[in-house]
Amino acid sequence: MRKIALLVIVGLFAAGDLSATTYKLFVHGRSGSNHCQSLTSTASGTTDYNNYWGGAVTGLSDVRYVGFDGTQSGGAYSWNSCGAQKQLNDALRVFCTGSNTCEIYTHSTGGLVVAAYFGLNSPTGLNISRIQLMASAAGGSELADFSTSYLAWLGFDTLGGALDQSVSTSGARNGFNHNTSGGRTYYTTSGEGTDYLYATSPLLPGYDDGVLANHSLCNINGVASVGVSCTRGNGRLTESYACGFLWLSTCYNYYYRWSPYYTVWQGGSGESHGGAKYDYNRR
Repeated sequence: MRKIALLVIVGLFAAGDLSATTYKLFVHGRSGSNHCQSLTSTASGTTDYNNYWGGAVTGLSDVRYVGFDGTQSGGAYSWNSCGAQKQLNDALRVFCTGSNTCEIYTHSTGGLVVAAYFGLNSPTGLNISRIQLMASAAGGSELADFSTSYLAWLGFDTLGGALDQSVSTSGARNGFNHNTSGGRTYYTTSGEGTDYLYATSPLLPGYDDGVLANHSLCNINGVASVGVSCTRGNGRLTESYACGFLWLSTCYNYYYRWSPYYTVWQGGSGESHGGAKYDYNRR
């Protein structure tokens, strides 16, 4: 009888191990559509509701889509029903606890949503093995500055203003301490062109991907005109230029990155902002 009881206990533990799953959570960026879905069980979020990711993420198993309504008050910081922070919190509690583990992948404003969550909260009991921010807007965008100032002043509706306000350069940078992540590393990927490669580039300082300037893509701790690529790692970026009498001297600009962010790949001028959403396999 004792042997039978022992076998039952061992079987239960084995069954628990077999049921452990690594879910891949995909958090989308700015969108004019509402991508909110109820996330109440591990069977939730299996469809790319309103088609942000092109219908489905390919090449990965156990993918779950974390969608939100960008018009909710607070934008990327919203805890309202269907708000970005509320949806992310629901997803983490459903998919990343107990015997399950999560990998988190974000695009654009989704990077701000995740960085703000861990920068403003100290959640416990979460099993997260990787956080990858693709073309992260955690540093904000001058396009959102333009949207919330000039376009709003002219009477254009910019997602109700809420999301654009949160992803403006001041809204994204002043909302939380970007050096705080609860000990988690943010692995980032990006693509950046040269000055004026895109029609929107005149509004973006330095190199950009058409939506975000390199001060955001390279996770720089201040808004600056960064004219170099996001080199791998999290050390300072150094930009050299000729200066001095008859161009005989070399001067340098140093750009310092927020400590939790680590660049794993930069795609150069051939990688658009939209194309960056498919860089989830970059390492």
